[in-house]
Amino acid sequence: MTSHYDVAQICLNGHVGNDRARDYPQHNSNFCPKCGAATIMQCPKCETEIRGDYYVEGIASLGSDYHAPSFCHNCGKSYPWTESKIEAAKELIGFSEDLSAAEKNALATDLPDLVHETPKTQVAATRFKKLAAKIGGGVASSLRDIVVDVASEAAKKTILGP
Repeated sequence: MTSHYDVAQICLNGHVGNDRARDYPQHNSNFCPKCGAATIMQCPKCETEIRGDYYVEGIASLGSDYHAPSFCHNCGKSYPWTESKIEAAKELIGFSEDLSAAEKNALATDLPDLVHETPKTQVAATRFKKLAAKIGGGVASSLRDIVVDVASEAAKKTILGP
């Protein structure tokens, strides 16, 4: 029995176009049908193919739970969609009128520890949860959605709760 990772085709905004681009090239497209952004199949930093769906010969799959990865498995760098979401989160933090400059700075500084699992992830996630509660309206909801989308599993557990 053979198994392998296929190659994923993902747009620069993080929409998965094809998680089995090598096995099913007929489903590939140069641009995203959801947002119109160009699609890529390689890490822009090291040119390693983006890991797609994991195929195991003889095992039928009834759908895919594949999600665009945040980081390249080869070089560890953020993919463009991860970088864009972090930048969007920083902009939203700046919009908050309910946080002091020091609190805004702390949230922005914590973003890498929310995205990567580090010894500071739990501290960053706890601070995020506490400060996000102070932010009002749509800014808080949008910020939470963006951060949860790129957060590590440990950070998501703290932010979302049990």
